[in-house]
This record gives sequence, structure tokens and C-alpha cells, in this order.
Amino acid sequence: EICMQAVTPSGTAHYVNVFRPGKPMDETKDGQYSITLTIAPDHPKLAAFRKKVEEVATLKFGAKAKQMLEKGQLKNPIRDGNEKDDEHFQGKVFITARSNDKPQVVDMDAEPVMDQDDFYSGCLARADVYIFAYEKPGNKGVSMILNSVQKLGDGERLAGRRSAASAFAEED
Repeated sequence: EICMQAVTPSGTAHYVNVFRPGKPMDETKDGQYSITLTIAPDHPKLAAFRKKVEEVATLKFGAKAKQMLEKGQLKNPIRDGNEKDDEHFQGKVFITARSNDKPQVVDMDAEPVMDQDDFYSGCLARADVYIFAYEKPGNKGVSMILNSVQKLGDGERLAGRRSAASAFAEED
């Protein structure tokens, strides 16, 4: 199998399922660990990451792979946020990585994040992923397996749940 290890550009974490698997869309399957990152389209590391995706696609599908990715003939893991009906995705690109295995979750110093509330939808993060090409009947493209995630900073919580600290600070 053609695959390449890479670190994603930094972005805002969404749909965070890094401590326990998310609910499966298909009830016959197990849930998976996953994370979606929204990334600014002008992020300085995005072009290099896009090149890695194209490289993996070209190894599997040949010289026309780049055009096939651009035309939507191959599934591209770097997607246009404007196709999502979510204000947090507008004007950004997004990527989703999944795994059957629990990813490592670390902080800025690469130390394990122990408190699950410290890594949430809305925090700034990046992921270590395996980019791979696949071909199944009627479905081919490039995808990513989640290996580990790194929290890079705090951001606005998007889960709709505020922290206890902010809830009780107002009550003084």
C-alpha cells in the first residue's frame, strides 16, 4: 500500500473524537477515532501538504492524478469548507483523519494530554497522519489515517459547552 507520513498544517479542531471513538454512521461498524481540522487556505504549510497528497495519488493513479483530484474524479482529503453548512468552515479548507486505533494526544511540549477537557472542538491543533491512496469499486482517492494529535493552543469552544471556570467566574 502506498502511504506517506505527514504532519498537517495547524488549524481549528472540530468533531473531536480522540479519547474515545465517535458514533459510527453505519450501525454494523465500530466507531472510529477522528478529528477534523479547518485550515486557512493561505496557511504557509498547506501547499507542501497538498503536494504530499498529490504525490501519493500520483504513485497510485499515475500522471493525471493531480488533475483528477482537482476535478473531483478522485476523493481529495483536503476539501473546500464552503461545501459545509457551518459558519466555522466558510472560507477555509478542511481535512478529516480517522483511525481504528486510539491516537496519542499531546500538548505543545509533546507531553500526553491527561485531562480530556483540555482537547476540545475549537482548540488549535495539528495531526500526524498517514496519507494513503485507495481504490474500491466506485470509490477511489486519497485519505488519511490519524496517528497522533498535538494541541497548539486554546480557542473558542465550539461544542456549546463552556468550561466550569468560565461558568462559575460570572457568579462571584
